[in-house]
Amino acid sequence: METYYYHASDRTGKIVSGTMEDNNERAIIDRLQDMGLYPMRVSKQAVEESGLVKPIRISLGRKIRLKDVMTFTQQLGALLEAGLPLDRSLSILSDVTEKSGMKEIIRDILLDIQKGNTISDSLARHQKVFPPIYTNMVKAGEAGGVLEPVIARLAEYLENSQRIMEEVRSALIYPAILTFVGGGAVAFLLTFVVPKFTQIFKEMGQNLPVPTVILLSISNGLRGYWWLFSGIIVIVFFGLKNFIKSEVGRSWWDASLLRIPLFGDLLQKTAVSSFARTLGTLLNSGVPILQALNIVKESIGNNVIAKGVSTIREDVKRGKGIAKPLRDSGVFPPLAVHMMVVGEETGKLDEMLIKVADRYDSETRIAIKRLLSLLEPGMILFMGLIIGFIIVAILLAIFSVNEIPF
Repeated sequence: METYYYHASDRTGKIVSGTMEDNNERAIIDRLQDMGLYPMRVSKQAVEESGLVKPIRISLGRKIRLKDVMTFTQQLGALLEAGLPLDRSLSILSDVTEKSGMKEIIRDILLDIQKGNTISDSLARHQKVFPPIYTNMVKAGEAGGVLEPVIARLAEYLENSQRIMEEVRSALIYPAILTFVGGGAVAFLLTFVVPKFTQIFKEMGQNLPVPTVILLSISNGLRGYWWLFSGIIVIVFFGLKNFIKSEVGRSWWDASLLRIPLFGDLLQKTAVSSFARTLGTLLNSGVPILQALNIVKESIGNNVIAKGVSTIREDVKRGKGIAKPLRDSGVFPPLAVHMMVVGEETGKLDEMLIKVADRYDSETRIAIKRLLSLLEPGMILFMGLIIGFIIVAILLAIFSVNEIPF
């Protein structure tokens, strides 16, 4: 059992808070809902001497992240579900939100609504925080009078996106640490350890083995011309970065990434999942398909696949439907195309798109595990070979001391 702090709203909009003990956050949320409360925040916090639990948060700046938008959407959905009007809900959120940047945005949206503007227009003024999919779904919800369920779908969509991002980040932690530690060890050996032996070998005046000569040359080069190597790396990095910003460079880069064994397959699965979930969520919220495809194209993240989506949009615009353009694009895997074709034929395209997204989310996780299962031993082997070469080169030079005439 662990102690959790909760922040919830009752049916009248009154904010209540307190502590509960249970095994996890989900259990606390279920208990609060059974009590007729609408959870806004549930988190583990330390119990102070006074017996009251207060949320302890450290501000890391004003930058708004996806997690902040997701939390705002979940809380807004909970308040709207409780039957509170939109302006009252935003007023409550402006009081309980602790991140200063998000608090200001909520207050700005509230002021816009009080002036008679729609929430979608207010959100559109903050494009860096709320992406086009968010604004357009809210706009469709307003037009259809179904803002509450649309907000709920948005919260689910953002939660799925956040979960995938967290899984990818967590999976990359170990390889990143391994690269940092291994690279640091190699740099230490080449710049501090090997030079100690260099002076010894020079004093011996003995012809050194070829591996040792290569090692000493690399070490002397790094120590004497580190500024040149650093400059080349910086130039290449920023040159490539600027090239990728161009239309031609972006297309070349994205196409190259898709051709990388294993990694390219992972990128394709991720893009297909993103395409299907975004399009399915938009269609389910009442956004017209042409507008939805345009939003998907802008948010897909890969220029090659985005061009494929643009072609599909043009074909749909000509009245060809979505089935044939999907097949002809050559961008999407046959299984994904077949499932979407079935969805269109049965009139349940939005539902089938969500199923496609769920399937490819699962395949993405499997692909990540498979990639890491090969990447981790590969990196260990590569670092081992480098360090092994350094050790062997030094040992060969030491063994050659026996050949020195005394």
